[in-house]
Amino acid sequence: MCHLRVIRAAALALLTASLTRVHAASVVTATQSELASLNATVQGRLFAASPFARPCFKDAKTVFEGAFDNTACTAIEENYTNKTFRREIFGSYMNTEWETCQTSSSQCLLDSNDPQDPLAFSPPRQCQQGSVPSYFIDVENTNDVIAGFRFAEKTGMNLVVKNTGHDYKGRSSGAGAIALFMHNFQSAGTTFLNLYEFADANNITVPGGADPTVGAAGGYLLGGGHSSLSNVFGLFVDRVLEAEVVVPTGEVLIANDYQNSDLFFAIRGGGGGTFGVVISITTKAFPKMTLPAFKISADVLATDNSKVAAWLTFISSKAVALSKTGWGGYIMPNSGLVFTNPLLNDTAATAEFQEVIDFAVSELNATPVGLPFAVTSRLIPVSNFATNESQAELVQAMLPALTSVPLPIIFQVTPLFFGAQGVDTSGTSVTPAWRNSMWHLTASTSWNFNTTLNERVQIFKTLTQNMDIIRKVTPDSGAYLNEANVYEPNFQQSFWGSNYDRLLSIKNKYDPKHILDCWQCVGFKGSSDPRYSCYIPEQEI
Repeated sequence: MCHLRVIRAAALALLTASLTRVHAASVVTATQSELASLNATVQGRLFAASPFARPCFKDAKTVFEGAFDNTACTAIEENYTNKTFRREIFGSYMNTEWETCQTSSSQCLLDSNDPQDPLAFSPPRQCQQGSVPSYFIDVENTNDVIAGFRFAEKTGMNLVVKNTGHDYKGRSSGAGAIALFMHNFQSAGTTFLNLYEFADANNITVPGGADPTVGAAGGYLLGGGHSSLSNVFGLFVDRVLEAEVVVPTGEVLIANDYQNSDLFFAIRGGGGGTFGVVISITTKAFPKMTLPAFKISADVLATDNSKVAAWLTFISSKAVALSKTGWGGYIMPNSGLVFTNPLLNDTAATAEFQEVIDFAVSELNATPVGLPFAVTSRLIPVSNFATNESQAELVQAMLPALTSVPLPIIFQVTPLFFGAQGVDTSGTSVTPAWRNSMWHLTASTSWNFNTTLNERVQIFKTLTQNMDIIRKVTPDSGAYLNEANVYEPNFQQSFWGSNYDRLLSIKNKYDPKHILDCWQCVGFKGSSDPRYSCYIPEQEI
């Protein structure tokens, strides 16, 4: 594909390009000789990073200048919202705010509604580096990861880890950073599509992410990992048996229940970009199974808030009963739901789900929606479903958050049924709130290339304020760190609860110099660190 050739060709000119500093006054950079030495160590796989849409701009100020290329630009325009296309390109992120510096005009974006709109890329608009790291190592082996850690320690340059670019909090991007690009390392870089195809060919089932372009051993694993089957089979971290990890000191460690068990605890929910780089994992698999599934679509929910209230009232009244018999899936308050149950055959599943179907047929109508988004979320405890009164209070608290955004989703993906089977989950580091919650609720919204800073601030303010209403009725709960508000209040408690202090101790053991640091991660240095200058100051949210 031509766009790949252009970006690769640009990268190959690394050692003759002049070094461009991003936020040069505050972010540590490296000398040309240091970069040349690293490039030799990784056998020529160090590249200058080019923003995804660079070929569409005639004017640019990026680490590698590149050039306008109409053929490459056409491919990018045609695939601007294509996840499979994007995941292959280092300078691309699924949520394009992480290709920008959100506190400035530094970005290189097309119009997400109409990528061919010249207003986004014609002069005087200029392609700038934004938060796309300056350089990346295209990792092919463990030694590349070790080299990256040693380089970051020696130079002080910020190091980030990127797999497929599914990242709602910007942990895998960073202005002026050097990145480890793991996607092409087909071990750590394996996507769920690869995994599902392997499982199908070998007559096994491996429950995992709903999005096949997500990496199975990256941030999904490290944050916990939910799926529509989590109610029965647990979170992804509940099924991992062992991992091979390169820690920032350069050691390659095997982590399981019997060796380096503290590290094993940390990588099963402690978050990505924090404790090391996972090279490989061993996980449980199950016999091949046939799953009954139900999809209900209702276009009336997109325009009628009274129908949304009725839908939420009904489905919250059924949530506990459905969970107890193995149901799990995704509830879209403004469009419908998708549910599945691995414990029932088609006949039994239809009989058990009939009441939900009857409600939908009598009250609702049909069509799904999907938009790029910034997200906020909350885990909703089962105690909020205990009585009619608590359910009504929850519905009223949810309505402002869920009716004010284009893409609200309620994930019935918590491991309640799994936990009721007496499984020991103490070896994982996700927030304990996962274990006593019924729903993982998300609300999200979007913006475009020409959205102003003030408008972006207001977007985050609205998301945060609406979720505050839900936080008040779920005071002892938390949030799923992989799908949380960028500006999550009291993030240590929200993401990890009572596990945080132990995680911080493990962080200091395996990364004593804090070579890895990311936004609202374990050991987060704070927003005043220069590497976070592209995040909107928290006090403005």
